[in-house]
Amino acid sequence: MGRRILKVNAEIQKYVGMIIKDLNNPVIHNTIVCVNDVKTTEDLEISKIYISVFDKDLQDEVLNQVKHSANYIRKELAQRLDIRKVPYLEFYIDYSVEYGSKIDAVLDRINEERKDITDED
Repeated sequence: MGRRILKVNAEIQKYVGMIIKDLNNPVIHNTIVCVNDVKTTEDLEISKIYISVFDKDLQDEVLNQVKHSANYIRKELAQRLDIRKVPYLEFYIDYSVEYGSKIDAVLDRINEERKDITDED
């Protein structure tokens, strides 16, 4: 991935986060939404935007609302980015934080079991 795309990804991540925060949507305002990652194609056609939602019960609803606002978000993004072609935005839930937490829990359990075994000796 080239430096240009990395810079575009960082700019999109920053501005999309701001735009989502400013959306006039009560569902989105009832939780915390973070833009965790952006992956843009080399030709700037598509940006896949990975978000996480603090309240897991609202996760699907927030994703649907953000997807519904994608054209508005893209229009706002076009005003803030200094590029000719603003990519089409696709939004996804980022499960990496949740996955990382599960891995941590498994590792903690393994460490506790090892500790219990060494305590018995």
